[in-house]
Parts: sequence; structure tokens; C-alpha cells
Amino acid sequence: MSSLLKAIIIDDEILAIRLLESMLKASGSIEIIGTFQNPKDGLVNIDILKPDILFLDIEMAEMTGLEFASKIEDVSSYIDIVFVTAYENYALEAFNVQAIDYILKPIDQNRLLKTIERLLERRVHKKLMQHIDHASVNEGTKIIHTLHFHIHSGKVSIGDTVLTLSTKEFQILFFLAQHCNQAFPADELYRLIWEEDSFGQTQALRVHISNLRKKLETIPGHTAKIVMVRGYGYQLVFQA
Repeated sequence: MSSLLKAIIIDDEILAIRLLESMLKASGSIEIIGTFQNPKDGLVNIDILKPDILFLDIEMAEMTGLEFASKIEDVSSYIDIVFVTAYENYALEAFNVQAIDYILKPIDQNRLLKTIERLLERRVHKKLMQHIDHASVNEGTKIIHTLHFHIHSGKVSIGDTVLTLSTKEFQILFFLAQHCNQAFPADELYRLIWEEDSFGQTQALRVHISNLRKKLETIPGHTAKIVMVRGYGYQLVFQA
């Protein structure tokens, strides 16, 4: 199964579509599954194609991008919207319809790559939430190595010991457990859990990590440990 994010482009200028299509393909992370010059055609097909991302122009003759976004509110929970426009004065309205980003034309490749990186991070976060939702619906408990995550109560148990965690502590530990032995920089981990940029302020994350470490250390013979990879970030390891 492809790991590429599926995208639709809607812009009434064919040259703009072709340029953006080329830039997205060059990123290696996006699969274009549809392009439409008429937003009404896009509206008809969006629920059929089910894209992960919608790259949407704003100033279009048949329907503005803002009007388009307001018409897909019922399906927008699984679609990330990125506006790509020559007009910067629509930014506030764009974010009012839950846009993820707002890119100005002419498009800068580095700026676009940052947007794609953010979209990929959001997808990881959504998968984390889906894992939690799936576990809660099916069994209420998710077992990862020696950790038992009790979804309903937000508690974690190891053997006979039960840890009471805050919501953020639970999400951090659950995420790191699913990606054990993989390190994440503090600002990236913050974006994945809080679903917003840290702007270099990751003190809240560090406090939660510190609290988690103390709670894990209370477990007799505990094997789960959050470590700092020097010069990179945090990871969860299970020691023998």
C-alpha cells in the first residue's frame, strides 16, 4: 500500500495546476489523484476520490475557494485544506474554514516543502488518534511490550502497578511506545502531540517528559525508559 499522501488540486488556471503538480511530485511524498479547473467538478468528485489533502485556489470564476471549503465541512474532518493563492488578504478567512496552510503565488519550493512536512506530521498525529479510538471501541486496552494502555481511564499498567497519567502524558507515552527505539526532536514531538507549532517553546513537553520518567521509575523492575538521544531528541526504550 502506498504511503504517499493523496492530493487534489483545484485551480481555474491550467498552468498553475501543472506547476503545482510538478512541485508536489518532486517532493516524493504526494500522489496527485485529481486536478480540476472547475471547482464544481471538484465538489462532485471529492467524496468519491477521498483525498488526504486539497490544494485550493481562492479567486475562481465558478466558485471561490472559501465557498468550496465551506461546502465540504461534512467531509473536511479527513481532508487537510491548503490554500494556494496570489492574494494575501484572504488569510484570516482561510483559517476560519480550518485551512492548514496558506501559500502565496508564485510558490516557493522550500515554503511548499515545509507545508508538506507539516501535513505529514498531522497525518501521523491522526493515525495516533485513530489507534486510540480503535482500541477504545474494540477492547479498551492496547498492549505494547510491557505497557498496558487503558484507553477509557487514561491509565497505564505494568504488571500489578498502575500509573495515573494526565491526558498529555498518556498521549506522549502511547506515541513513543508505538515508535519505540525511534527518536523524535522536542519541537517535532510537541507538534505531533499538541498539533500546533511550538515556536521553540517546548517547556510544557519537557515537564510532561520529566513527570513520565518519575512515574515510570516508581515501577519495581521497570523496563520502559524515556531517554534523550544527545543532539537529537526523545525516544522510549524497553530494557532487558
